[in-house]
Amino acid sequence: MRIKLLAGMLPAVLLLTAYLAFVQQPTRVQVFSPQGTVKRVRQVRVQFSEPIVPFGDPRSGDPFNVSCAEKGTGRWADPSNWAYDFNQDLPAGVQCEFSVRDELKSLAGNSISGQRIFRFSTGGPSIISSHPYQGSTVNDDQIFVLELNGDVSGEDSVLSNVSFSVERISERIGIRIVSGQEKESILDAVFPPRYHIPRPEHLLLIQAKQKFPADAKVNLLWGKGVSSPRGVTNEQDQMLPFRAARSFSATFHCQRENSASACIPIADMRLSFSAAVSWKTAKLAVLKGPGGKQWNAKTYQNRIGDDQVVSDAVFKGPFPENSSFTLEIPQNIEDESGRKLTNARSFPLTVRTAEYPPLAKFAADFGILELKTDALLPVTLRNVEPEISA
Repeated sequence: MRIKLLAGMLPAVLLLTAYLAFVQQPTRVQVFSPQGTVKRVRQVRVQFSEPIVPFGDPRSGDPFNVSCAEKGTGRWADPSNWAYDFNQDLPAGVQCEFSVRDELKSLAGNSISGQRIFRFSTGGPSIISSHPYQGSTVNDDQIFVLELNGDVSGEDSVLSNVSFSVERISERIGIRIVSGQEKESILDAVFPPRYHIPRPEHLLLIQAKQKFPADAKVNLLWGKGVSSPRGVTNEQDQMLPFRAARSFSATFHCQRENSASACIPIADMRLSFSAAVSWKTAKLAVLKGPGGKQWNAKTYQNRIGDDQVVSDAVFKGPFPENSSFTLEIPQNIEDESGRKLTNARSFPLTVRTAEYPPLAKFAADFGILELKTDALLPVTLRNVEPEISA
């Protein structure tokens, strides 16, 4: 009988033990976010292990002493959860400390134990975006427009910690900071005033101290040592990848029966540029043939204006067979970035046409055509293309 009584009391004893253990748990801060180094902070969230204030009591004060350069407002979301909203997204270089008030107690009258001081930092200045965008192709003397998340402590901090690593160059390349009228001219081009595009608050323009090799991988290295005016730095470097543009060159193209043959005379000839060129300049290219005849440059684009850019100039066929031609291009031709043609010495360029290919031929060397009836003469066509252009 006594054993049965004890067995019946066992669940109640276990429940009482669990309840006492719960009651005896110390009151503490269960969650505090953010901590450490965090970018773009707008709110601090805190959760206590038990209710601190009566539900819906507007007179409840803040549970922390706040030490931070940026201002904000605290509020209780419920008896156990508190939030602190900053007036704006925190810029780089801000350090904040939240310490539990000495007099703070829970509704049950328990003091706050455990960790009582919490800190976080927004880190040093870092790059939010760049123009050109990371991953894009850049000129050999590119100026980079960088949008930062805060002010830097000064030019020395940037010059000492920002550089470029470039493929085929063993040492890092230093930078110069673009300022004054040069800076304003570039920013007006990136953020045209006529379009009313607002400029970001923190902008920095930099350029490598030497030109990038053509078609090389380029990495912009934003060192962790760049500091804010308050001396705050980042925990790691930031890297933005780019690729240098190919050198500006012009190449001639025509259809050939094989690589060793001259140009097929019934097909178009084409002058291609490795970078965009204004049509006003490209259309001055001319192909001169036998007997003083010349072919002017055309474009495959419709209704193109002089202010538009192209990558090709076309010379429409057909051309005389077994003839020599001279391709002339404008002197001092430049791409839209102002780069000179690297292979300008290759022009004027001499090209030749071959014989007309046997795409269509008569069945015999002669024929008889009747005068007063429909003239018919057999023609053999090779199945080379759906339409014959000549």
